[in-house]
Amino acid sequence: MSGKIKTTGELRDFLATMMVGVKNGDLDLDRASRITKLAGQINESFYAEVKVAKVRAEAGEQMPTLGAMSVGNATE
Repeated sequence: MSGKIKTTGELRDFLATMMVGVKNGDLDLDRASRITKLAGQINESFYAEVKVAKVRAEAGEQMPTLGAMSVGNATE
C-alpha cells in the first residue's frame, strides 16, 4: 500500500494489516492502539458526513460529493 489511504476500503485493509502485525508481534500494542484511535476519528467523520448528506437529501438539497463537504465558512 502506498503512503496515502484514499478510500474506505484501503483504510480497512490498512487496519486489517495492522491487526495481523499485532498478532505476529511485528507491531506493539501501544502503537496499534494509537492507530486504532486515529482510525476511529476518521470513521466518525465519515459517519457525520453521511448523516449531513442524508438530512440534506431529505430536505431536497444537493449534497457535494462525499469527502468534499465544506467545513466552516466557505467564503473565507
